[in-house]
Amino acid sequence: MDFRTLIQTQPEILEDRYALTFSKQVLPHRIAGAFSHFGVVMLKNALPPSTLMAGAEAFRLYLQSQPSDQSSFEGEHAPGRGENDSGSWHSPWMVRHGNQLPAASVLAAIIRSWAWDVIEQICQSSNIVVLLKFCTARHSIDRSLGVGGHQDAKVVASDVPLSMWIPLQDIVPGHHSGLGFVVPHPDRVLPTLPHNDIGAECVLRDLRSLWIPRYALGDLTIHSRLSPHFTTGFGTLSDRFSLEVRAMARAAASPEHIDPAIYVSRRSGMPTIVDVKSSAGIGADEFLDSSQLAPVTAKQLRRGFA
Repeated sequence: MDFRTLIQTQPEILEDRYALTFSKQVLPHRIAGAFSHFGVVMLKNALPPSTLMAGAEAFRLYLQSQPSDQSSFEGEHAPGRGENDSGSWHSPWMVRHGNQLPAASVLAAIIRSWAWDVIEQICQSSNIVVLLKFCTARHSIDRSLGVGGHQDAKVVASDVPLSMWIPLQDIVPGHHSGLGFVVPHPDRVLPTLPHNDIGAECVLRDLRSLWIPRYALGDLTIHSRLSPHFTTGFGTLSDRFSLEVRAMARAAASPEHIDPAIYVSRRSGMPTIVDVKSSAGIGADEFLDSSQLAPVTAKQLRRGFA
């Protein structure tokens, strides 16, 4: 079964049947409780639309500036591949147009948004590391896709607890490639087919468990490492730009995960970048020193923009 047929025959999967959509007025611990049980939450109006719109345009212009025969993934420190007929995956520090680094702008907005309070509550810590190694800037061309899914515990890392998915535009199921989820999440890693896919049978076993949300500009979702989720595709050929951000409590992070990385803690009550790490040769230094991150970075770290 493809996704267009699925939403046409089962339109109720577009509804938030489990009340997993939250606004700023809901206390973070309540949202974290829903995340713990169901494995995914949506935060409405969490980020400024102007930042996301500018990020999408910079991403688009960056892709236009790349060689048409680009075939290799930019950077060895995150999963993915180069541009093909379905789009492309990029290390976030590689995407730029002029002095615009869209992933840096979006990350700064996340750190100072109410979404960060939810991240801290989920991680049970105010000392958070953003695992740039596992973050991805994604360009997707909406192709017709068959139903399938995966868990990040299998395809990213087994101990990274959460992923934030931030589309840089509105996502309307049936018109744009988006993200969907199986809820509630299981308590284990599921058996997989080749390419770590959990298979259509697993996804379609109980249609009441499926949720393919609509995202307005500024919305984001947070899903767990065990949350079965999937990229939707309807064959419209529309472009979609998005950012995946992965983070965890600093104390729990494996040394293998933290290069490159950004460390965030509270300073005068505000989430602030207090340290960064990037080995020579990765190419993330300019990103970490960027003017976009400077407003949320401790003064002693602002090497490029003191």
